[in-house]
Amino acid sequence: MAKIPSYLLNLAGEYRVCSELNKRGVFATVTYGNRKSVDVYAIGDRQRRALKIEVKTSQQDRFVTSITQKYLANDTGAPDFWVLVQIEPNEDGTFNEQFFVLTHQEIWHVQNARNEAYLKKYIAKHGKQFDLSKGVDNVTVADVKQYKDQWSKIVDRLGGPASG
Repeated sequence: MAKIPSYLLNLAGEYRVCSELNKRGVFATVTYGNRKSVDVYAIGDRQRRALKIEVKTSQQDRFVTSITQKYLANDTGAPDFWVLVQIEPNEDGTFNEQFFVLTHQEIWHVQNARNEAYLKKYIAKHGKQFDLSKGVDNVTVADVKQYKDQWSKIVDRLGGPASG
């Protein structure tokens, strides 16, 4: 099966994240527009709070985060959570999906470790420092595998599933 076009892939990931949260009793909605600062809001009715969720969707084994170019570790404007969605099309028209749920601090530490390893290799090869602000940050499925399906982080932060 052919790859999903990127504009549809991103939407598919955002809607799948909302679906997974809705199934767990959390009201979640996609945000729209070309100036949006977050992909999904998860809204809890117990604590009357909303969480910002950044969704990154890929059909490969890596996710582009651009985290170094956008956020600091303790940036108050950063998303509360990041959900990385891997969607792989099968020949029969079905899809394999994996979800990795990380707090902003967790993904920042994963990305930082990946960047440090890259910088070591770059310095060894070129004898000079690489400017990370000019790169494209990414993490791999292997980097985040321990965060697979950790939806309870979001549900618990909102005070549990919505009451009926």
